[in-house]
Amino acid sequence: MCKIILKVFLISFLLAMILIGVLGYFLGHEQIASFSFGPIYKNEAAFKLNVYAESETHYEPPGYIYFEIKWWGKTKIPQRRFMGIGVERKPKQNFTLVTTKDDEIVALLLNNEVQMIHELSSGFTWPGPYTNVTEPQWQMAELLLQKLRATKPDIRCPRQEDYRKELDRELKQ
Repeated sequence: MCKIILKVFLISFLLAMILIGVLGYFLGHEQIASFSFGPIYKNEAAFKLNVYAESETHYEPPGYIYFEIKWWGKTKIPQRRFMGIGVERKPKQNFTLVTTKDDEIVALLLNNEVQMIHELSSGFTWPGPYTNVTEPQWQMAELLLQKLRATKPDIRCPRQEDYRKELDRELKQ
C-alpha cells in the first residue's frame, strides 16, 4: 500500500513538473526593461535592447535573465542569458543604459556594474554566448570599457576582472 502511494506521489510530482515546464515554454519571458538607441528615423531609434526574466511558472533556480538586441525590428543578437546577475527572478534594481557620446558603444548596467557591452559598428557583444571568454575578447572589452568610462567614469565591471584572473590561471597551467 505504501509503495503504491509513493509511486502515485512520484508520478504526480513528475507530471506537475512537466506541466510547469510546458506552461513556461508557452508563456515565454516577461519583459522587464527596454531601451532604444542609435540613429533616429521617423521618430524611431534603429536599435532596441530588451531585457527579459523567466516566466513566473519557472521555479528552478537561478531564475535566468535574458537580453536581445533588435535592429529596425529584426533580431540582431538573439536572446542571450546573462551570467552572474543573481538568483532572484527579477533584480530589485533597475537596469540603465549607458552610451558613448557618439552612440557607437552601449552598455547595460545593473547597480552601476556592466552586465553587457555592444559595439554597433563591429557587432561585438561582451560577454559572448555562454561567457566563453578568450584573450582577444577580454582585450576588446577592456578597450570598450575605457571608451564608456569617458562618458561615465564611475562604472564598474567586476566580471571583467574575474575573467582576467581566470585567463591568467589558464596561462600559468
